[in-house]
Amino acid sequence: MNKRIGFVLTAAVLAVAMLVGALGSGCASKQEPKWPQNPVKVVVGWPPGGITDVQARVIVPLMEKYLGGTWVVSNQAGAAGSVGASDVAKAPKDGYTLLFGSETMSVWQVMDVINLSPTKDFEPIGIAAEGIVGLAVPANSRFTSVEQFVNEAKANPGKIQVSTAGPAAMAHVSGLVMEQYLGTKFTYVPFQGGAPAVMAAIGGQVDATMESVTNVIEHHKGGTLKLLAILDNQRHPDLPNVPALGEVFPEMKPYLPYGPYFGLFAPAGVPRDVNKALLDGINKAFADEEWAKKAKTMFLRPVNKVGDDARKYLDGWTSRAAWLLQDAGVAKKSPETFGIPRPK
Repeated sequence: MNKRIGFVLTAAVLAVAMLVGALGSGCASKQEPKWPQNPVKVVVGWPPGGITDVQARVIVPLMEKYLGGTWVVSNQAGAAGSVGASDVAKAPKDGYTLLFGSETMSVWQVMDVINLSPTKDFEPIGIAAEGIVGLAVPANSRFTSVEQFVNEAKANPGKIQVSTAGPAAMAHVSGLVMEQYLGTKFTYVPFQGGAPAVMAAIGGQVDATMESVTNVIEHHKGGTLKLLAILDNQRHPDLPNVPALGEVFPEMKPYLPYGPYFGLFAPAGVPRDVNKALLDGINKAFADEEWAKKAKTMFLRPVNKVGDDARKYLDGWTSRAAWLLQDAGVAKKSPETFGIPRPK
């Protein structure tokens, strides 16, 4: 009798153990696989070879290095970067379609390009860097100093022509910053991107351009362009002979440095675990020595702001740029329409 009871109990224990094991196995099989499991596409809304594209091709491989999987950069140019961004905003919110964007995201709404906000329609993952803007003129230009350039722009409003990559692009807003705080006045000549704008200055089609130093440094070194100044308060250590605008005009110091931003974005509403993985990856990418080295060689000012810090940075940048365009009479729609507060 006791042996029978013992046998029954042993069998019951074994059955329970097998059931628990089966349940455990079933639970394990239902666990979400580590993200990413599919290729991650990072859209750049500008042509290959531009400053946004070049940065993306530094950051994206680092994301792949730290998060695994396959990451690819896809260029979808058009309409100040908004064509590619629109596709990303409408993509499935699973983290497999991301955007590497730039400062035009902050002025799309007020310039009536597209109704997309960098912090409402996208989840900011990380702001990588700001570009250092340089004021450049043709090699044979009559201007030999930034003082001479500014004085003529004051004395002859609108006479100096500045090439830009389009309304509210880097060169345009840079010029507006100088107009607002130095009393200059320029005529802006739009081109289809930063590279054509630089070439227009080299060819003498315009008097100047205000582009990222990244885009003009080789022309400056090669003698086809002259850098008169950078829009900063301090000279760059690798450009000791190029003055900083705030150094020459101290009244500009509170509004400098000025430069376009660049960073990684996901569509708003990505799952929490995906967002967490992206934040972890971008933190590691920003801490990587490879990024620091590349940023230096590209004349970029690292920002390295992630998550909520990136969001605060963007809100401040958007507020300043949108209201600058509004006060200059350039904005097509008021920032108030989109709930963009005036900067304090």
